This record gives sequence, C-alpha cells and structure tokens, in this order.
Amino acid sequence: MKKTLSILFAAAALLASASLSSAQNRGPYLTNAGKDNWFIGVGGGINLMYDNASFGKVAPAAEINFGKWFTPAVGFRFGYHGVQNVAASQTATWFAGDKKFMEHYIHVDGMWNLANAFAGYKENRVWNPIVYLQAGVLGGVADRAHRWTYAMAPGLLNQFRVGNHVSIALDLSLPVAPEKAFRTNGSGRFAFFPSATVGLVFDLGKRSFNRPAPVVAGPDPSVLASLREQLNSVNAKLGEADKKAAALAGRLAKFDNLQDGKTYDYNDGRFTETEVKEVAPATPEILYFDLGKSTLTGRELARLEYYAENTFKKDQKLLITGCADLGTGTREANDRISKQRAEFVKNYLVKQFAFNPDNIETKADVMPGDAPIKGRIVTIEVK
Repeated sequence: MKKTLSILFAAAALLASASLSSAQNRGPYLTNAGKDNWFIGVGGGINLMYDNASFGKVAPAAEINFGKWFTPAVGFRFGYHGVQNVAASQTATWFAGDKKFMEHYIHVDGMWNLANAFAGYKENRVWNPIVYLQAGVLGGVADRAHRWTYAMAPGLLNQFRVGNHVSIALDLSLPVAPEKAFRTNGSGRFAFFPSATVGLVFDLGKRSFNRPAPVVAGPDPSVLASLREQLNSVNAKLGEADKKAAALAGRLAKFDNLQDGKTYDYNDGRFTETEVKEVAPATPEILYFDLGKSTLTGRELARLEYYAENTFKKDQKLLITGCADLGTGTREANDRISKQRAEFVKNYLVKQFAFNPDNIETKADVMPGDAPIKGRIVTIEVK
C-alpha cells in the first residue's frame, strides 16, 4: 500500500512541476491570499463495479469536494465519493452475500488545469479541462469482515463556467482498489469502480490571479558613480558651449535682417541697403541696314539681341528712330523705309523679348551725311 501511494504522489508531483514550469513560461502569477481561490463542489451520477472479469449493475453515486487553486494551473481538493456496491448480489463469495451496501471513498486529489497550463491563464474561460490523480481509502459497513483498504484513481474533470462563481462540472473517474478487500476468495487482483457524475462547483472568495510587479536589480554603486561623473562632465561642457553660442548669437544679431541678393553699406556697426541707381546709356545704340532694306542682317540682329538683354530694361520708355540717307531715293521712299525700319526693331523687341509696346515710341527721319551708310540706321535710346 505504501509503495502504491508513493508512486501516486510522485506522479502528482511531476504534474505539478510541469504545470509550474509552463506557468513560468506564461506567467508567473502570484498565489493569492490563503482565503482566496477556494471552491466547493457537489454532484451525483452513476457507477459500476468491475470485478472477476464482469461488470456489476449500474448504481447511483454521490460526491462532495472542497479544494483550492494555488496557481492558475495547479490545485488540490479533498473529497468524499459514495458508490453503491451492487456486484455483491452476484455471488455468495461476497462478504455481504446478496445485500447491497455503500462504499465510502475518502480521497485527496492533485489537479492540473490543462487550459491554463498550455493556453495561458484566462479568468473567464468557459471550458476548463482538468486532469487529476487521487489517492485515499475505500471501505464499507455491510459486514465486519469488509476491511478498509487503500484506493487510487485517475480522473478528468470538465468545468463549464455559467456565472462569475458557478460552473457545471462533469467528473469522470476510475477508482481502483485491491480485490481481496471485497471477496472471500480475493486473489489480490484489483477491482474497479468507474464513475460519472454531474454537479456544480462554487468558487469562494477571490478567484483571479495577478502577475507580480517586475523586480529590477539596482545598479552597481561603482558604475552609478562613474555615470554621474560622466554626466557632470558633459553638463559642464554643455554650459561652456551655451556661453559660446550666446556670444556668437550676439555677434551675428546685426546680420539677422540681411537678405540674399542685395548689397549693403556698413558704417558705424550698422548695415544699410545700397541704393542702386540705373544708369541710362549716355548715347543711343545704333543698328545699320543695307541699302533699300527694312530688315537687319544676322550680325545686326545679334547686336539688337545683346541690347535687349543687357542694355535696355523692359519697363523703360524707349524711342526708336528709323532713318534713311538723304542722297539716295525720293523723299517719299525714304520716309516709308525709315518707318519700316523703326517698326521692324520695335516688333522684334516686343515679340522676341516681351518688351511692352506701349513703352516704345517710333519715328522716321532722313539724315544727311558724308557717307550714305551713316544715314541707313535705326537708333534706340531711353526717353
């Protein structure tokens, strides 16, 4: 008996160790106060007895349990399991003869919640499958010769939560005890009492588990002192840098309002914007035309483009004078070609360089000269 109980308790210890190891991976969780996580369960159902290679008749079974959960996965319970022995009526070799009598099984269980162990703790999980190993004593009162004996059982408890503190329980167990405690000719083999009960489990007190606050080890004092020294050194350097930055900001303050692209005069520590005055060309620019032509050659066009880009501004008011030489052609022809030459230059400036036509005035003139080429010109000047 002692050897069997030792084996049973060793198996329970292995289950508890595995559960705690799993909890370490998913927890750990604090065990609540001694008054928390207790429960009580009651139930009823049916049982059989298997002995001498045959089953007895179906009979009622009742149970009551009281226990506690230490962690989300590991708990224990004390319990009473009562079953009716109806197999005694099958043969005169039973101590009780043909009488039916009760078997009383008082046990302690080591419990392992599979859902919390492998899927993580969840306070409001609906289904909690729980396996357990139990050990205890089993006996009856039908006959003085009926001896109390040890018993053990594996079991599966299915709890279905229906409220904050109430669950429906389906408990399947298989108690095992030596056969010689029940039969006059017992050979030392085992008798089995398979049982199935349905009942309720009531949670008492607080039923949740909390994670512990993380424990952070304090730093090495020598390391902390070194870090403080480095921090003080850095703060001192930052202070010096702040002073230099403030001094430099003071020196640069006078440059704050300066703008790129402008020129400034500096006098007595102050900048003033340089006033740039546009200087008009002192003399008009001249373009030369060939005899009888009112258009410019390529070379003269290049000169006109240079004047448009570098000499004259688009917002200036210009006077363009077209001329012809006095010694060639009639007066009427010279007036006509002078106007054409002036209009050609104006149109070129307007179309090619976007000069404002309203700012450009044209006129015609006939110029005498010592050489005819000096009269075939157009002059451009600022009004």
